[in-house]
Amino acid sequence: MKKWIKELESQVWSELIRFKANDQPAFNLALNKTAHLVDLYLLSQVAFPTGGLYFQNETWIKETKGKRVIIHNNYIIGYDKKMKRFHEYGLSLVDDHALESPLGKL
Repeated sequence: MKKWIKELESQVWSELIRFKANDQPAFNLALNKTAHLVDLYLLSQVAFPTGGLYFQNETWIKETKGKRVIIHNNYIIGYDKKMKRFHEYGLSLVDDHALESPLGKL
């Protein structure tokens, strides 16, 4: 992990993306440069579905109920849209008291 962090921080664009929501290019770069140093495994699609699979297939949701660990909230852009979708599907474990928190939106 320390090697990944060093690699990311050494990139020219590191400062430009530090406060942006999309860190996927940085993650991919670090992974590709260090893949030979770590064991990589594919995650089960049933246990770790993508947003494209989960949110667009009601039959699949019913067939795999109780088997999911984490649902990736991708295939949608924007924090508010992602939060709304998680709430609509009953997947948000965070209540609506973010404004009462001294931290605000996390």
